[in-house]
Amino acid sequence: MKITAQEIEIAVAQHFGYRYKIVVPNVSWGLGLNYEADVVVLQKSGYAIEIEIKISASDIKADLKKRHQHDSNMFKQLYFAVPLELANNENIPERAGILAVMGRETNGVRDVELKRAAKTNKNAVKLSEIQIRKLMSLGCMRIWSLKKKLFEISVKNRNERTA
Repeated sequence: MKITAQEIEIAVAQHFGYRYKIVVPNVSWGLGLNYEADVVVLQKSGYAIEIEIKISASDIKADLKKRHQHDSNMFKQLYFAVPLELANNENIPERAGILAVMGRETNGVRDVELKRAAKTNKNAVKLSEIQIRKLMSLGCMRIWSLKKKLFEISVKNRNERTA
């Protein structure tokens, strides 16, 4: 069975320890990026890591054509999180670390294995207090958007059962 982007996102959040670090999906406009970072992880040091999620070889190749090339100095490191079978893909940038999302699961979440460490962006800057608060705000917004979507699905399912 093919691994989905959502499964990778959840596995990555668990891998980086969302209980101990700020881990936020789909970050763009809120921090002034000119692209969307699939997942942003704020480390205790104040530096951020960008995680790019890819589910196919063509998805990885298409990323090479993007103008931004994940070049923000907001991020100390860049990782590509991919299904295990894509971990050796030649189109993953050399500076990017590789996180392989495995077929096996622990407690219902796919395991993640570090296949290659990311190179450090020496020009990266720590996030300011304003940026950190904005990142946390974006994370909170994602929760309420998700809750709304789940509520709409439950109402739809309830209406279908009673129809």
